[in-house]
Amino acid sequence: MLYNKFNVCAVIVTYSNRFGLLKQVIKSCIENEISTIIVVDNNSTSESKEQLVLFEQKYSKVLQVIYLDKNFGSAGGYKIGLQRALEQKCDYIYLLDDDNKLKHNAVSKLVDEWTKLVDIDNKEEQLALLSYRSDRTIYKEAIIKNNPSYILGMKNSFLGFHILDIPFKIIKFIKKKFIKVAYRKDCGINSGKVLVAPYGGMFFHKQLIKKIGLPNELFFVYADDYEWSYRIPNIYLVLDSQIEDIDISWNLKKISSPFYTYLNNGSDFRVYYSVRNRVYFEQSIVNNRYSYSINKAVFLFFLFFYRNCSNKSRYEIFKKAVIDGLSGNLGETFDMGI
Repeated sequence: MLYNKFNVCAVIVTYSNRFGLLKQVIKSCIENEISTIIVVDNNSTSESKEQLVLFEQKYSKVLQVIYLDKNFGSAGGYKIGLQRALEQKCDYIYLLDDDNKLKHNAVSKLVDEWTKLVDIDNKEEQLALLSYRSDRTIYKEAIIKNNPSYILGMKNSFLGFHILDIPFKIIKFIKKKFIKVAYRKDCGINSGKVLVAPYGGMFFHKQLIKKIGLPNELFFVYADDYEWSYRIPNIYLVLDSQIEDIDISWNLKKISSPFYTYLNNGSDFRVYYSVRNRVYFEQSIVNNRYSYSINKAVFLFFLFFYRNCSNKSRYEIFKKAVIDGLSGNLGETFDMGI
């Protein structure tokens, strides 16, 4: 096949006891004829490591595993994996989460799109492609709306919240709840530009790393992918290249409001790092501090009153995360495990 000439190297980061998911992802990579698979074991459980050692022996021709003695988070894990990938003979790198199962021809569709994009000069240092994950519809909406920054919300938003966006969200909710407007599955668009992307599903040439650098390990987990991908000049979502998320992310589960998510969903650990890192990242893209401060104040006002019928201790953790994000207090500063 054509993409064999591209010598694709997949980088996957795993942790805890997720081998049941990971093995499905590895097999899907082999079925897609990826030439090299690098797994970064972020100090997973002994049971997971034992199974992974056997798997590494079985697929020794294509599979390499880096065993770490502590969890370096997603930022540190992908940094280590990318450093190993740069040492390989492959030309292209494909980042995946340990629950990103590739569908048939996921890689070949990316290669087709890469070949078609002839208008971008020096693609190797300027371009990344992104496979489509159907549970992350906001990326598809971004290219339908031809609004690459749609994923981050309106300019100067606080955690994606902007007061000027409230009327539109109300209208959208009413349509979804009562009018039952069907979401267009066939939009007639195969690809489009997005401003940021998750690690899982990103495809690019090795030269890109020399251009933008490696992930910032001080983020530890959450929003590190946004900060890193924001450095990429061009990111194109490719709808025909599809990934199935075989585990649902905590922040994508059905919710009633963002306030409920932060005060009730996930663990204290997850909420702290996702809020702290997103707030820190936002400081680099804000162009109107006054507008940003208003959005932050309104969001915190709503959250303050919502805490009375939710988790008050989580509210205190949320506040600390915001303070640390604004002050740039990064690193592994929260002492609870995942």
